[in-house]
Amino acid sequence: MRKLFAVAMIGAAVTLVGCGRSDQKTYTDSNGNSVSVSKEGDGHMTITGANGDKVEFGTGSSAKMPSDIPLYPGAKVTASFSGQGKDGSGGMVSFTTTASPDDVIAFYKQKAEAIGMAQTMNMDMGGTKSYVAANEKDKRTLSITATKASDGTTGQVTWGTK
Repeated sequence: MRKLFAVAMIGAAVTLVGCGRSDQKTYTDSNGNSVSVSKEGDGHMTITGANGDKVEFGTGSSAKMPSDIPLYPGAKVTASFSGQGKDGSGGMVSFTTTASPDDVIAFYKQKAEAIGMAQTMNMDMGGTKSYVAANEKDKRTLSITATKASDGTTGQVTWGTK
């Protein structure tokens, strides 16, 4: 039943996002479980559970990133997701930029080091570079992947806190 409710909520969310206007609706299943779905303008949607857990989706400038892990300068967000609940928070932002993968990785490596994270992985597989860092004390993680594209770089930043 929970899976069916989740599928119904995703369908409702997609419908709300596609309509291009601000709106808020609450959906309740036969067991009394409810979620509120709100859409603001084009490309940003928030789903909030009765317990306060929250998930946000977005495109364009609506990406929600931690203040100390900003979007790469001049990058264009293609998709974003963030969530928070009693067990932690995290998210993912995909973007495109005219910068090289090396420049993207160097930018985020500097940001990670500045907030006390240590490298746990650094990978170079041809046109794709990845960097992962963590701070065990703060229980934070950061992962960046940058891939060379025909007109620049596609990137993905993923973060989490427990």
